Amino acid sequence: MGERALRGVSAAPGVAFGKAVVLDRSSAQDTELIAPAARPAELERARHSLVMVATELEQIALGLRESGRHEEADIIETSVMMAGDPGLEATVESLVMQSGRTAAAALIGATEESAQQLAQLADPVLAERADDVRSLGRRAAARANGVTPGDVSGIVIAGSLGPADVAEIAMHAKGVALAGGGVTAHAAIVARSLGVPMVVGIGAAVLDLEDGEEVVLDGDGGALFRHPGPSRVAAARAEAERRRVARQNAVKSKLEPAQTKDGHRLRVLANAASVAEVVEALEQGAEGIGLLRTELLFLDSQAWPEQAQQANFLRLILAPLTGRVVTVRLLDFGGDKTPPFLRGATARGIELLLEAPEALKAQIAAIVEAGADVQLRILIPMVTSPAQVTAVRRALESVLAGRPSPEVGAMIETPEAARGASEIAKVSDFLSIGTNDLTQLVLGLDREHSKSAPVTDVRVMRLIASTVRAAHAARILVDVCGESASDAVAMPILVGLGVDELSVAAARVGEVRQWIRGLDFATSRGDSERWLLDQPADAAGKRL
Repeated sequence: MGERALRGVSAAPGVAFGKAVVLDRSSAQDTELIAPAARPAELERARHSLVMVATELEQIALGLRESGRHEEADIIETSVMMAGDPGLEATVESLVMQSGRTAAAALIGATEESAQQLAQLADPVLAERADDVRSLGRRAAARANGVTPGDVSGIVIAGSLGPADVAEIAMHAKGVALAGGGVTAHAAIVARSLGVPMVVGIGAAVLDLEDGEEVVLDGDGGALFRHPGPSRVAAARAEAERRRVARQNAVKSKLEPAQTKDGHRLRVLANAASVAEVVEALEQGAEGIGLLRTELLFLDSQAWPEQAQQANFLRLILAPLTGRVVTVRLLDFGGDKTPPFLRGATARGIELLLEAPEALKAQIAAIVEAGADVQLRILIPMVTSPAQVTAVRRALESVLAGRPSPEVGAMIETPEAARGASEIAKVSDFLSIGTNDLTQLVLGLDREHSKSAPVTDVRVMRLIASTVRAAHAARILVDVCGESASDAVAMPILVGLGVDELSVAAARVGEVRQWIRGLDFATSRGDSERWLLDQPADAAGKRL
């Protein structure tokens, strides 16, 4: 049988070869009936899966309690109670015994029914438990199909996955292929950060793969290949080995400083939104977190998240980071990250938060509460004026209650902010350049194309250079947290322009640290300055 390509969209780069592990069934398979005589055994399999999941979650909760993290344990134990809910079990029984559904299909169907009921509730806290119920169903269905996280060592095939599912699977899986999903979804962001190749939007046909079927996943080209030819398999294996060796070397050298050959020191931090990303970043030598995304967990929220919700989320992520720098970005809602309760809003980032002052104070209070044991920094998204930074400082002062004040920084990610960086720097403790949005807005690209657009376009580079000068004139540091910080061409230019920190995806930390050790700062600085001076004033489209 010849090679066949199933096309989707690249969500996380990389190429992998392995056996398909199908977590979800296609709709045609889901409607396949179990014979009446086999239904009691199928029901027992579904019940056993729920017991397995409850036991797993109880062990997780116990570990949290033993480490003093009681609030997090309470959250996990709520899911334990869900697994033992008589109503859920009754629905599963009906779907298996009366409708003839498989154990996995019944578990997914029953939890989806419960999730939809929760989502309709007026209480936003209860409504948000809908995603927890769906996650429970996916976990139980996987157990019914004989899959446990530690066993997933191939290419995971599913209809969709949540960020927690990706973070759990990613420690063993070689790649992920989804029937649905989008490149800006939380799961895709986690996959990119952890270095797990992912293709999304393939369509229902991908769910018809057989368990154990050998496939090649091309996260660069956005395709999954069935019955791959020998040359494609060989290339995928070689790429996987290259990534394995690179990570091994990164871990071995994680204690070596990120310092150029002529002694110029930089700090390499990580971008993260999950515990798994933090753990991987630290393994590769990250000195802390330069961008902690807080909005991704709440993209399905029906209202602004409560202080307790946010504090619980932050405690889990900050636990491994005691004593390290952690930069927590305020909720960056808007644009392609708009939750249901803000649908129709045209503002983004800090502008939205300033329109909801109580929500802003609640988040700042949660950050200060959860960040007591780290070197805490608060980052303000989409800043366009010094007044916005001043407003956040006032909100911070109102919740400190005698506790030490964290540093407050502004994210420079629009041309307006870059041009006004000198004034913004006067009221900030640090600046952070978000090159993804800056490139998008300067070059007039949509968000997806901006990821592959070179930051070395002279228009973008001049705005970055002026922002660095503004920060240093104000005697504050400046970092870069966009894709360009881990781009092999752009990174040396940024170092030459004088950025103090680079914040990159967890899986790229070691590689970027190695690149820095191979640079000569004086040479990079001279090259960058000469290039900017040599470009004509109207060099609108020129690139390095």
